[in-house]
Amino acid sequence: MKDSNPFELKVLKEQPKEYLDTDEFINFLKKKNITVRKDNLPRFADRHNIKMSKKKREGSAGSVPTIYKVPNKMKLEEIKDKMSLNNNNDLGKQIIKDKEQKILEIFDKAENKKESKTSIADKVAEILGVPCNRKLVRRVLDEKRSSKLSKLK
Repeated sequence: MKDSNPFELKVLKEQPKEYLDTDEFINFLKKKNITVRKDNLPRFADRHNIKMSKKKREGSAGSVPTIYKVPNKMKLEEIKDKMSLNNNNDLGKQIIKDKEQKILEIFDKAENKKESKTSIADKVAEILGVPCNRKLVRRVLDEKRSSKLSKLK
């Protein structure tokens, strides 16, 4: 049998002001540019230490609704930072696209024998403020600029 309360949440009779239901919380996160699947929301909240509770449901049908405490600005920034380092979510995928674009831009502007894969990775990391390594640079250049690789040091 599936556990209906895997996080051992308290059941509240009424929803406090600082809590949002599932749909409201997802909309709140979308406004802050954080996308999460609805079915993954409890795991997301648990992983990021967002307080959750169960609200007493109306009627006898359906599951007990989960409510989520609204995180403060610092917590939201921390979540964005964590998500930007993970390539499995929308924010991480967008950052990978930005990195690839910057790699190609720096490579195209570089003079012959002036840049290496490591120096391009360092410049991308400095410009975007997220880690970048020479392996990503190598992959992108092999895929998109394989005929011009002699331009590197």
